[in-house]
Amino acid sequence: MYSSNPTPQLHSIVATAQQGVGHSDGKLSLNAHTLTFEPFNQAFALGPYHISRTDIVKTELCHGKGGGFIPLATQGIEVTTADNKSYQFLLAEPETWLALLQPPDSI
Repeated sequence: MYSSNPTPQLHSIVATAQQGVGHSDGKLSLNAHTLTFEPFNQAFALGPYHISRTDIVKTELCHGKGGGFIPLATQGIEVTTADNKSYQFLLAEPETWLALLQPPDSI
């Protein structure tokens, strides 16, 4: 059944997705069911990503890297899913995002 009421957004921020040497600025948002990254540049960018919260098995702080290996930025999170894919996002207040992404029974 189609619902005209979308799931309310819990949190949203401008972030940078990084994978190896590639990176893309965009909007990271979270609702009760999904972590979503929408790149500002849809034609040449990483994403969009739609990650089910039930698929997230690990979240941790990470560093942004220049050239894919030189640590430059300290404010980031890495999200790992059940299929062993990792997504890195550079953003403000990474500790807040780690807390928001914890499963409800672990809080």
